[in-house]
Amino acid sequence: MKDPIRSAIAAGALFLLSTAAMAQDSERDAVDRTMQTMMRAFETGDANLAFEVLRKDGVVLGYSASKRQVVTQTVEEWAKGFPGKPADDEDRRHRSYEIIDVNRDAAMVKVRLDYPGWDGLDYLALSKIDGKWMIVSKSWSGRRKPIEP
Repeated sequence: MKDPIRSAIAAGALFLLSTAAMAQDSERDAVDRTMQTMMRAFETGDANLAFEVLRKDGVVLGYSASKRQVVTQTVEEWAKGFPGKPADDEDRRHRSYEIIDVNRDAAMVKVRLDYPGWDGLDYLALSKIDGKWMIVSKSWSGRRKPIEP
């Protein structure tokens, strides 16, 4: 005969594990929705759309080979580069992202940027703030490449 206490403990543990897994999936889905918005902002060049998921007080940093130093700016300063319309070569720009990690209130996403003239990689840190996933920092690296006709 099985021990009823052990069976109850095992059932409870399975319930807690499945509940935790569902919560994790739900948070991952929320991070994915945030990233879909950011990808649409890149595609459309729309800073207002980007600010739906970017904290204006966030930070952008990366190493500039031309300046030979790490450069930093606020997200608000960086977003001034959004032209308000798709880039002329948008049909030749390729982006993808991978959600690397999500936990209770922090997430990390890797974004690949393959543009004419630029091969880049961004790491976006997200924080869950007041119940909403927001991008709080962007660390970039990349290199210029020859533009193909």
